[in-house]
Amino acid sequence: MQNTIKILLVILTVIIQVLGQGHQSSGKDTVIIDEIVVESNRLKMTNVLAPNKIQVLNEALILSLNGSKLPDALTLGDGVFIKDYGFNSGIKTISLNSTQSEHTVILINGIRLNSRQNAQVDLSLYGLDNISKIEISKGGSSALYGSESIGGVVNIVTGDFNSSKPVGIQLKTELGSYGLKKFYGRFSQKLNLGINKYIVFNISGSDERANNNYKYYFKNGLTQVLKERENSDFNIQNLNFDINFILGNLTFLKLFTYYSHFDRGFPGIELGYSPGTARQIDYNSISSVSFSRPLSKNVAFNTDISYKYSLQKYFDPSTFNLSVKINSFYKLNSYTNASSFTFTPVNNFSTETGYEISYNNITSNETEEGKLIQGALFAIAKYELSSKIISKITLYPSIRYDYFSNIQQKNVITGKFGINLKPFDNTDLHFKSTIGNNFSAPTFNELYWKDLGNKDLKPERSISFDAGIFYKFNFLLRNELEVSYYNINTTDRIVWTPISGSIWHPVNIGKVKSEGIDVSLRTALVSARSFNLLLNFNYTYGIALKKNEDFTGDPSFNKQLIYQPNEMIKSSLMMNYLPTSKLLKYVSFNMFYRFTARSYTNFENTQFVPRFDILDGNVGFGVPVFNTELRVKFIANNILNENYQIISGFPMPLRNFKLEFSIKY
Repeated sequence: MQNTIKILLVILTVIIQVLGQGHQSSGKDTVIIDEIVVESNRLKMTNVLAPNKIQVLNEALILSLNGSKLPDALTLGDGVFIKDYGFNSGIKTISLNSTQSEHTVILINGIRLNSRQNAQVDLSLYGLDNISKIEISKGGSSALYGSESIGGVVNIVTGDFNSSKPVGIQLKTELGSYGLKKFYGRFSQKLNLGINKYIVFNISGSDERANNNYKYYFKNGLTQVLKERENSDFNIQNLNFDINFILGNLTFLKLFTYYSHFDRGFPGIELGYSPGTARQIDYNSISSVSFSRPLSKNVAFNTDISYKYSLQKYFDPSTFNLSVKINSFYKLNSYTNASSFTFTPVNNFSTETGYEISYNNITSNETEEGKLIQGALFAIAKYELSSKIISKITLYPSIRYDYFSNIQQKNVITGKFGINLKPFDNTDLHFKSTIGNNFSAPTFNELYWKDLGNKDLKPERSISFDAGIFYKFNFLLRNELEVSYYNINTTDRIVWTPISGSIWHPVNIGKVKSEGIDVSLRTALVSARSFNLLLNFNYTYGIALKKNEDFTGDPSFNKQLIYQPNEMIKSSLMMNYLPTSKLLKYVSFNMFYRFTARSYTNFENTQFVPRFDILDGNVGFGVPVFNTELRVKFIANNILNENYQIISGFPMPLRNFKLEFSIKY
């Protein structure tokens, strides 16, 4: 089946190229392949001129997806591996550039989502309904964002929806397999206060729930038994509010609030016995105020104040009558202020300097009381020059100083240097490369876990290097080809190690080498007949090898880390037709394919999760009704009915369906 799909994709690519000969773009732009201004490297730049690979998942792509949560979009990211612990109700974390889940910084509107508890982000807590774009910046970025950014940065930007209309309303409902029901509503309004002065606000909320008792096959001895996942139900509520004051002359005041409540069952690892009865409840709240304005022709000022609160409860009612009860909670608070000045004295040079300071604490019945005051100073510059030999050279030096109050090695300095070379004026060919040092600070769990934490831990360290080629060309259609190489060497990695009997303790002994290549091709067709097509293809190969011996003859030495697949293939086909008929506004057809090679489940690389192929698709159409638009989308997931797991013991569902209705004014 895998080879059949690959052959079909190649044939489809050829057909598209042939069609392009008769449907050339007449100069009409398309937002799905043109250069996009990104902010994930702090200084605004286009993804083409960036020193490293930056992939942008824009609003058009997000609307074409089958799923409605953040990991559904990130799954399409080049070199992104999503660790999924059980479909709609399971925890989901990210692995970027063959690094661990705690080595990627996740931002939303500039607010760091990584928990100080374990440095990770449960991506299932965040929906896609209010997101306008997602930037995936690959490569070490501690000189820009500090701790955790060893593998890269994901920057999520929420949008000013319907800002061109005085009033905007959207209602959406989803009905799907396993009792899935989702209701979503959004109201927005734009108020004119005078010349170049506006207030734009959006308020939205959603409720999603399901029994989630999906079907899967379990190998019971020599036979496959069809089973139904139990205690996998969930319900999640999200509330989002943002208000933007546009005060003219590039002066903005923005208020942003996000709240989510997620209640779900945890059936545990599938071993053929009765499922577990544990449950987890997550409360998350984010609030921020940001202000930006130009101070002069060449200087701009920006400041952000944010507060993040999270409460996680994990309990198992079946243990409440036992001497040892499973009933834990983790409450975290984070207060942050970040301010920066952007200085652009001339057109070819700009710099941003600023500071960050935050106060963080944890209260839990599993850890000691933990507190952290973290501060940072940073400076980033962008300098463009040209010569007779090279059309354009863009340099990106950056440096950062971090202070941590709760560890012995309180001071960390990181630096990064990036370059983008465009050798020829008449060819859109770019060479990219960065090199820098990065780090990841010890987490609250590692420092303060009762009787087990280690307050002598040092930050994990890494040296990262990446290089790539970006080439945009017109050959029958509009094409973008990007090839990237990355190499990350991490030392002082924190590893939980047995020190006496069954007592485990975190220590800085780990060494890991992550290395790989990333090849992506994007092809777009925008015809005069309002037929748009985008074809994406990505291949990644990566290794993450343990390079330290815990003892002489350690069988895990030089072996692949667990749950790090060597190879991934991702391909998507998105087509939109905008007919001239008054009965239809658009018709869409989207297909998404991904192949994931096997990943090991033990450190000796003797056991593994088998490779799998997943094919998803959807068809939709829009119908104008007076001043509103009715949208309908039929969604099919796992069309090949693959029986697979991403994490061993956490089965994923067989073929399933969803129907989505929305009304937009």
